[in-house]
Amino acid sequence: MTVTSLTQEEQDAIIYDAREGDLEYLQEVFTKIVPGSLLPTIRDEITLSTPVHMAAANGHLEVVKYLLSLVNECEAAELANAKNETGNTPLHWAAYNGHLDVVKVLVEKYGADVYAKNALSHDALFEAEKNGQTAVENWMLLKFAPEETISVEDVGEDTKITYTPGQESYEIDRQAAEAAAVLKAKSGVDSAEGADSVDEVKKQTEKLQI
Repeated sequence: MTVTSLTQEEQDAIIYDAREGDLEYLQEVFTKIVPGSLLPTIRDEITLSTPVHMAAANGHLEVVKYLLSLVNECEAAELANAKNETGNTPLHWAAYNGHLDVVKVLVEKYGADVYAKNALSHDALFEAEKNGQTAVENWMLLKFAPEETISVEDVGEDTKITYTPGQESYEIDRQAAEAAAVLKAKSGVDSAEGADSVDEVKKQTEKLQI
């Protein structure tokens, strides 16, 4: 009989295996029991995190690639950009924990949005910088924050000037976002600094320090 839905307990088991990096068990489950088409429906009941979140956060590159191979290209991109309750994507978590190989795959192969903001308006680059993940931070800056350029061209009787912000402008934007987040925190808004609350994370993963 074809499985068409999963109980929360069954979803939690898959999420746990993704967190632990148990590729062999996941392959057995999705080969013999659960169709890969159900992967997009699997979420933690409290945090709304997906198996891809958990695998990415813990640096399980092969698990991330395997899970995303179970669905079509469009669904894989959606999972790579899926947000949990606090607005974090798998890329946020991979960047925060310094898993550069996972970051590269999510971005280059599955189209993870490096500019996606979580509930505190932090993007993945901000999370990497905040947690001292220099390798991830440098890779993102080199790939997505080119030096500023100004191009001038004549368009009919007008002159068109195009300004492309560079690394310094991007840094200023991030610092402004951080200042705004601190202000919100002092005003009573959740001050988890772009990460899930400790209580929520402890319920499902002791490994994550997010």
